[in-house]
Amino acid sequence: MKDLRTLAFSLLLLIGIILPENKTDTKLIFIYNSKSGFINEITDLAHKMISPETYPCDLYALTYDTFAMKHEWSNYIDHLPMKTVFMYKDKLTENVMKNMELPAAFLLKNDSLINVLSEKEFNSIDDLEGLISKIDQILEEHSVKNEMNDGKLYLSKEEWEKRLNKEQYHILREKGTERAFSGKFDKFFDIGTYVCAGCGTELFTSETKYNSGCGWPAFYESLSGTIEETSDHSVGMTRTEITCKKCDGHLGHVFNDGPRPTGLRYCVNSASLEFEQIEKEQ
Repeated sequence: MKDLRTLAFSLLLLIGIILPENKTDTKLIFIYNSKSGFINEITDLAHKMISPETYPCDLYALTYDTFAMKHEWSNYIDHLPMKTVFMYKDKLTENVMKNMELPAAFLLKNDSLINVLSEKEFNSIDDLEGLISKIDQILEEHSVKNEMNDGKLYLSKEEWEKRLNKEQYHILREKGTERAFSGKFDKFFDIGTYVCAGCGTELFTSETKYNSGCGWPAFYESLSGTIEETSDHSVGMTRTEITCKKCDGHLGHVFNDGPRPTGLRYCVNSASLEFEQIEKEQ
């Protein structure tokens, strides 16, 4: 208990929340100890990209800009209902940390420090979805509900593997790409709605689908508010990746070479979609 009190006071000083006007703040604090292992790597990524004020790093964009989980992880952290701080152990004295197993996560409410994720719990997690799911669960247990998730679906790696077949998992969760002209919806033009194969969110309608000749299903417009766009610098070029807003599943990319009225071409993997038929009226 004494160690936690000492650590709490040190953290208050370090992150600058000891001032009276900030006494009601709640903070989620990650402390990590090295750059080996999944948890330390993903924490280090967040530390340098999302919370640079605690660890200045001018070169983070060069190092991490193509990191596959960057968008999903930073988007989640940005939408937590409290300030999130990441610290490397060199910010704390050896005296404070001598009995502390790292990595660890703490919830700081006023001047009370609650250990919400231990080193053992952290290291039992080996994928981003599992980490997000665990953080949400623990915050709810401490009456800190993430109201800003907006219906986001976060599942563990094992849960996604049960929900999706191998091809769907590779494309939606690992940002894979199916071979051109091999997808079931490339030359498919029935009337209906295309939904995310991961979560069932409606994404496109058959009215906006057209034959682009590119080898993948193409649409000139998506349904409003269902898709998120992110810069993708993989494969030696800059493209705009499109993902499902609800589950962050990778769909494909959008290009500025489509037909009127939008001039856009949403180039989508068939395996990331399911189709809901609209029955013709008799």
